[in-house]
Formats: sequence, structure tokens, C-alpha cells
Amino acid sequence: RMGWWYLKTEAKQASNVHAAATALRQTLSIDADTAIAMKERRYDEDEMKDRTTELDLVKRFIELGGHHDDIHSGECKSEMEATRRHAFRMATERVGRWDSETALAILSAAGMEDAEVQMDETSRELRHVRKYAISLREHVVRCLEAAEGLYDAFIADSDHAVQISRSRREFWAAISTVFSGRVSSNEFGAGIASPSTKVLSSVGIDVNDRGGWLGHEDSMSSRRRRCGQSARRYLKKRDFQANILISRILKLLKDYERRLEGIESFVYMHCVGIQVEKHCSKARAKALSAWDKRTEISTAINVATKKKIPKLVSELKIKLDNLPQVSHTTVIRAKESHLTSKTLKSELHKLANRRFGRAQEVSTERVIAIMSLWAKHEESVAIEEVKALGEAIQEVELSVQSADLNLAFDKFTKVQCDEDVRPDGSRISPVRGRSL
Repeated sequence: RMGWWYLKTEAKQASNVHAAATALRQTLSIDADTAIAMKERRYDEDEMKDRTTELDLVKRFIELGGHHDDIHSGECKSEMEATRRHAFRMATERVGRWDSETALAILSAAGMEDAEVQMDETSRELRHVRKYAISLREHVVRCLEAAEGLYDAFIADSDHAVQISRSRREFWAAISTVFSGRVSSNEFGAGIASPSTKVLSSVGIDVNDRGGWLGHEDSMSSRRRRCGQSARRYLKKRDFQANILISRILKLLKDYERRLEGIESFVYMHCVGIQVEKHCSKARAKALSAWDKRTEISTAINVATKKKIPKLVSELKIKLDNLPQVSHTTVIRAKESHLTSKTLKSELHKLANRRFGRAQEVSTERVIAIMSLWAKHEESVAIEEVKALGEAIQEVELSVQSADLNLAFDKFTKVQCDEDVRPDGSRISPVRGRSL
């Protein structure tokens, strides 16, 4: 009875899982896989184009920092060249997935000294997007860790045994011993007498394993059923292709994590564009201010020289020497750099917005793909489990003989008769017209 109830409970759970998986599959509309695949292909094609555009923009940002190489010494020039190579290498390795280090390297290569990624200069919406992406990626990382833990449970160890399969076999060996009813002297410690098999048999307990839960071969094997063998077939169905399912889910989760990095990259691209344009604007204003001051002082020196005021000329020359060495060419270059930075900022933001728009379009595809894959697997495996459990339950029912039923009925009748007798020996007559 224990074995029958156990298998019936398992069958009910497997049936519930199958029903839930079928409902989930229908809700997710897995039949739309073709449409999703077409969207994915378009996404990949557009992404390949934007990768080329992104690397070209990074080169132009790096060239923007090279406009001021003529004011640096030879040692500084070599350091700047190394900084630019490092920035381009990082941008190539993390194309479409900028992080704080990549953004910092590009800012330094663009000519910003003591560069620092400042999120405060971005809009409130951008900061909210970044916060959302980081939080979501943390959840995905936890899902990845859980999936990797499950995957490890299906990997064979040094003894070529799968951990979870071994645990299931050990559990089933123990519970089969209970279902068989056989008494082993090894189960009882020293000084503890094993129960009498005759006494157990007299009360209807099978101690010969007629159901064949333990699967032994002896003189009674021809009369035994194959309950253990049927139940073990069910166990094999439970883990069918589970390792393949988990490996595919891992792949989808890792791809989803990369896409979340792309959402963070959207924020860093905006940040780089804003800060470079702001830096070039300040450099242009500073150069223009210094040029205006030098022009004013030079004009004053010419006037003082014509009026033959040597003391004033000396003072003005000292002031002129203390000012930054700015020429008209420097002002023009600063203006060109600022205009170029505005163009780069606009193009970089358009690229980031384009990627973000695509990410919004396919934001749920990976989640749907993971859930659909899981639902399909559970639906197919659960129905096989129900079939295997049905065969095992039928085998258990066939192992019950008519003598067992007669003995149980006799005991039930005797118990009922005992309950209908009063202590003084008289019988209790049933009360008519009332139900208990």
C-alpha cells in the first residue's frame, strides 16, 4: 500500500506539472518562434553594422585627443600614444558593452587629463536606466549561479557517476527495501531481536517481496512481479535530457547578461559624449579668453611704445609672459575640436539610442525563450513520467493477490464486529433513520 500510494502521489504531481507546463506553453505562444527568430536575425544584422560605426567613432574620439600633440614633449607623446592604443583595444574587446573602465580609457585618449566618469552630469532618466540595468543583471547573475549549480549536479564525478542520479538511486534502494517488506538482520543492532516473519505474515504483511521491489533472482523470482523494475524506469524518465536543458538555459542566460551590459553601455556612451563635448567647450573658451587677453596686452604695449612709456611697457610684457602661450592657430584648433566633439557627441548618442531601441524591442525575447524551453521540456518529460508511473502502479496492483484482499476483508469485518459489542457482551443495535 505504501508503494502504491507513493507512486500515485508521484503520478498526481507529474500530471499537475504537465498541465501547468502545457498552460504556460500556450500562454507564451511558443508557435511564434519563427517570428522571434526573424526579429533576432534583424537584430544581429543591425548590431553588426553598428559595431563598425562604433569603432569608427572611437577612432575619431582618439584622433580628437591628438590635435594637441604639438604642445607635448616627446615623452608625453609616447605616453599619449600608449593611452590611445589601450583605449582602442578596450573598445574593440567590449564593443557594444562599454563599462566604466572602457569609458574612462576613451575619455583619457580624447585628451581629458585626470578623466573621471561622472554620472551626475547625465540626465535623471539615464541614471534610472543604469540603476535598473545593474539591478536586473544582479538577478540574472544569481540565476546563472543557480543554473551552474544544477549543471554541476549532472556532471559525472571521478567514479563516472552523476551526483543527482546516484542520490536518486540510493534513495530508491532504501525506499524499495521498505516497500518490499523483507526483514534483514543487519537492520537491527546488537541485543535487539528481529521481528518474527511468521507473526508479520499472520497479520497480512508480505515479507517475501512478492512485488519484486528489490529485483532479486531466486526460486521465487518466477512468481514475483516487476514493481522495482517498473519504478526504476520512471526514475530514468525524470532526468531525461535534463543536462541538455540546463546547458541551453545557461547559454540563454549568458546571452541575456550580455544584452543587459548593452543597456549599461547606453548610459556610458551618453556620458562619454557629454563629458568630451563639455571638455572641448571649456578648452575653447579658455583659449579664446587667453587670446583676447594677449591681444589686449599686445595692443597696450604698442600704444605704450609709441607714447614712449618704457616702465609701462616692461610691466605689460611681464603680464604677457605670465599668460598661456596661445596663438590664433590654437584658438582655431580649439574651435574645430569643439565643433568636432559636438558632432561626435550627436553621432554617439544616436548610436546609443538606436541600440537601446533595439534592446527594448527584444527585451522579453530571452526571457520568453528560457521559459518556453523549460515549459516544452517539462511538458514532454512529465507526460512520459505519467506513462511510466501508470505502468508501475499497474504492476503494484497486479502484485496484490486475492488472498490478501480476503485476509484484509476478514480483519475489517472482525474489527467492525468487535466495535459493535458492549463490554457486557450485548450487541449495539444500529439507530435507524440517522447517519453517522
